Amino acid sequence: MNKEEARKKIEEAGDAVVTYKAENSSKLKYNVVTLNFSGYVSAKKTHARETENTILTFAWDTDSYRLIRTDLVTSIVPLSSVLRNNHV
Repeated sequence: MNKEEARKKIEEAGDAVVTYKAENSSKLKYNVVTLNFSGYVSAKKTHARETENTILTFAWDTDSYRLIRTDLVTSIVPLSSVLRNNHV
């Protein structure tokens, strides 16, 4: 998946479950992420910076910033659909 497409899907979802292949083992892993860095997330510090094939996200499940390699992403699903809520 390319970076622009991944960013657009995460932005549209608000919070999303991003599934990706682990770099070394090729096992499928996931993070529940957001691109909204306001509120609770704004108090967290990071030195991570995006590159041409990564997106800086905040992972709710690990309570930390995560760089997601877009070339390893297999799916992006809105968290609201997983929880069966309506995203506003």
